Amino acid sequence: MKVSKDTLWKSIIESLIEDFLWYFFPGYADQIDFERGFEFLDTELQKLIPDNPGKKRHADKLIKVWFKNGQEAWFLIHVEIQGYQDYWMGLRLFECIYRIRDKFQRPVTGLAIYTDWDRTYHVKEFKDVFLGSVISYKFNTYVLRDHSPAELANDPNPFAAVMEAAWQYLKKPKDEQKLAQLKLDMIRRLLKRNLPKDRIKSIIGFIALYVDFDNSEIKTKFEQDLMVITKATQPMGFEQAIQEEFKRQGLEQGLEQGIEIGEAKRDEELLNNAVPELLQEGFSAERIASILTLPLEDVQAAIDKLHMLQEQTSVASTNTPPSPNEDLQAN
Repeated sequence: MKVSKDTLWKSIIESLIEDFLWYFFPGYADQIDFERGFEFLDTELQKLIPDNPGKKRHADKLIKVWFKNGQEAWFLIHVEIQGYQDYWMGLRLFECIYRIRDKFQRPVTGLAIYTDWDRTYHVKEFKDVFLGSVISYKFNTYVLRDHSPAELANDPNPFAAVMEAAWQYLKKPKDEQKLAQLKLDMIRRLLKRNLPKDRIKSIIGFIALYVDFDNSEIKTKFEQDLMVITKATQPMGFEQAIQEEFKRQGLEQGLEQGIEIGEAKRDEELLNNAVPELLQEGFSAERIASILTLPLEDVQAAIDKLHMLQEQTSVASTNTPPSPNEDLQAN
């Protein structure tokens, strides 16, 4: 299955939140009390700004931090994934900020990250003038195309490696062999850096999944090469991204809505929904169990049950008596 870009962006921002804030807010990050931690307020943001499932071209994060002086501050992050004609984007960001301030009465700063190529829609401000009244909202922006892969490769901040990986989408090689080599080169360079393993794992997952392969043979070869250079049994970061994607698709919607469904219910939903989908993608029982963190015997039982149902369906289809119309045609 393909993991959506909005899922990958949300996941990588959470995984590298300190690096993210130092990279995009270098003039203010030293004021943040990193030891106090962070809160990710995506549920609250979803209630204020419901997603439009028909045009999912962006990822949004709402993050709460504390400054060293004790002040609470909120960051609204908007990642624009695909350039398209959107005359109302500035208004949408203004409405987001306004609703957050109105609901929670907290200071909020906004950042729009443009990872697409078309500069036409890279707006920096919303302004409304009517009968002498002026409403103006300027927000922080970051345009990926203004930062070359060479510049990003030399930046010591780990989040620069994420932005370098995002160039795969801007300039995807026509030859997917070159795309595979590009990914592996980035990962080899990353492994040479003295970074904590959890950060390396997250970045590698982003690099590996951000732009998928159309050619299944090249994809399989890439995953094999990736396992060799990372000395892993499966691509690093893959499990978390898959789990996040199933959550996004609503398989754990109860949890997101605050309903206590329990571990047993969660496992049941994964066995009934995720296992068949991963099996169809060609994953073995062992790998599915690892990805979903489920007991191998439970996964195997779900697969056996699925095969049995498929056989029963096949037999029933074979033994179905002809319809009256078929009898008439036969005579």
